[in-house]
Amino acid sequence: MRLAFILSCILMSASVSFSQTADTPSKVSFVRSKDGTRIAVECTGKGGSLLIVHGGTGDRSRWQPLLPLFASHFTVCAMARRGHGESEAGSNYSLRKEFEDVAAVVNSRPGSVFVLGHSIGGVCALEAAFLTNKISKLVLYEPPLQDLDHTAIADRMEKMIHAGDRDQALVTFLREIVMISPDEIAAMKRQAAWPGRVSGIDIQIREIRSMSKYRFDAKRMKTLEVPTLLLTGSKTASPQLKQATSALMDTLPKRTLVVFEGQEHNAMDRIPQEFAETVTNFLRGR
Repeated sequence: MRLAFILSCILMSASVSFSQTADTPSKVSFVRSKDGTRIAVECTGKGGSLLIVHGGTGDRSRWQPLLPLFASHFTVCAMARRGHGESEAGSNYSLRKEFEDVAAVVNSRPGSVFVLGHSIGGVCALEAAFLTNKISKLVLYEPPLQDLDHTAIADRMEKMIHAGDRDQALVTFLREIVMISPDEIAAMKRQAAWPGRVSGIDIQIREIRSMSKYRFDAKRMKTLEVPTLLLTGSKTASPQLKQATSALMDTLPKRTLVVFEGQEHNAMDRIPQEFAETVTNFLRGR
């Protein structure tokens, strides 16, 4: 994979002070998407809006440990994608509706909005930038944009779920699709969010099958003028995730890359302070 450059000096720029607790309590509200589906959004903090879009498993709660690190600089909001957490599943699922969900939440916020998307949440954040002009900056952490036909794995996962082995279905997703290491999976199992990931693994099946139909359009990406920070881990094993980062580096007009050394797909869990500082420095123009 060819990576154009690494902006590691971003962490040595002007210092940013972080509070460990939010000044204001978090509040959960609901936004109606274009098709009427209710999307849950948890917000806290003060200042301009930063919207976080989670990845394939779990829901908005997986970002709660990070919210205090952002709350002194932004009104930080974590949404639950459709079918996850308190958000409605909607009908006639399509990836397009996921993009519209992010755009709807962005449009519900006052002023311009920063958007951070992780994994498939990064795909949703990126595509939402074509649906609304209110996104002023993007942060994308390893969105799976390259051709990903994992329907055979989804079929096996579905059989595991029907057999009552939901935990193994989740592990299969993480090991064979995301290609997270056994150590990383073990660390995820120790997190409070793991039971929620297991209970919501059903919704992942439709997302895997829909992603198999997604096609990256390089020509279209070259028209996106939104300043974008690309995040990746130096130990990320998935060739598709690496290829996607490379493709975005080659096509987005205004992009910056930061590689988290020694990290995989979940640097926000392993090095939360460094992760938050990197994102904040970019969003604040440092």
